Amino acid sequence: MKTSIKNSAIFATALFAGVLAVGNAFTANIQTNQNQTAAIPTIVITAQRMTEDQKMAFDTEQAGLQTVIISAKRLTDEQKLAMDQDTRYASQIAAKNSRRASI
Repeated sequence: MKTSIKNSAIFATALFAGVLAVGNAFTANIQTNQNQTAAIPTIVITAQRMTEDQKMAFDTEQAGLQTVIISAKRLTDEQKLAMDQDTRYASQIAAKNSRRASI
């Protein structure tokens, strides 16, 4: 009986030390100095307001002929079925749709 109490005391001490070690490992050591104040950077943005003539000139510079080329090929029924069953393709479509919704 005496050895079991001794063993229990050793195990309890080891368990307590282990809990303290694990707790200390996941605790952030933050040292703050109350006398120092953090410098907050400031940013100053200045711009000149555009006149109506400048706005028109800017808009006309950007207006040019734009061409969009769309090319595609028709899929066979087997290819359509394979795309529907492919989980990677379905996940890509879901990811694209979620990005559009968040914008």
